[in-house]
Amino acid sequence: MPVANGACRSTRTYLKTGTAASHDRLDTRLGALVTGDARDYAAFLDIQYRARVGVEDWLADSGTPPPCQSNLLAQDMSALGRAVPEDAPAFAPPAPSDALGVCWVLAGSSLGNRAILARLRKNKVDWPVDFLSDMGMTTYWRSLLPALERPHSIATDEAALHAAQATFSHFNAIVADSLAREAA
Repeated sequence: MPVANGACRSTRTYLKTGTAASHDRLDTRLGALVTGDARDYAAFLDIQYRARVGVEDWLADSGTPPPCQSNLLAQDMSALGRAVPEDAPAFAPPAPSDALGVCWVLAGSSLGNRAILARLRKNKVDWPVDFLSDMGMTTYWRSLLPALERPHSIATDEAALHAAQATFSHFNAIVADSLAREAA
């Protein structure tokens, strides 16, 4: 669902507006897992891993992919005594898709990760947090800002929006699958 050209001043606001509903849905679903117990936190890590592996594979040939975080998720899962998932779904956004949209989603999630980490530390929760505390993605986020703050143009930004929407859909589908597995 494209956003009207005049509604946004930058690529970043265009992406944010065009993905708000699916972004909010994902944040709500994942947020519930990091306020629970160690089992819920392990489910959060599992979802993140399963979603990111496919996305990282797709981004590997994008030119300037974000730092890999699936290895950090695997470390945290192992520290919790959980097996690393073997069923990471492939990620295939529709054409045309611009990797900038995917990178915006992943890099932007590092901001949420910092908030989750702060909440865990405040509550004195002693869970492995290599993924949440990784500063590589935060640094990468800063490197994206010039492209994200450029003036919005439907001609250049629509492909990034398609990719961002596909990324949120990919994550939300994996959350739904995980919740269905838990309920079974």
